[in-house]
Amino acid sequence: MTGTLKVGIAGYGVVGKRRRAVIDALDSLEVVCVSDRVLDGDGVFDDGVRYFDDYRKLLDQNLDILFVSLSNDINADATIQGLEQGMHVFCEKPPGRDVADIAR
Repeated sequence: MTGTLKVGIAGYGVVGKRRRAVIDALDSLEVVCVSDRVLDGDGVFDDGVRYFDDYRKLLDQNLDILFVSLSNDINADATIQGLEQGMHVFCEKPPGRDVADIAR
């Protein structure tokens, strides 16, 4: 495999920011967008990384990899939606609220 893989981070709190710092140190990965519900709308950081106030907007960014660090009540939704779009998904924390949520 050659080239750089495009990465999105859903949930840009403490964990998401730490994850980005690690990814930024790797030549083979590039964070192209992040999302967090506390961000003020949609925009672009000074370094060119796009940001969104809703993780679902990440799903339209043609990502190779999606890191999910959201609250437990929406981890499963984001993970499933990313997988359905063919992304490689890494889910932080519990992947859902309960077994039924995860079994979807």
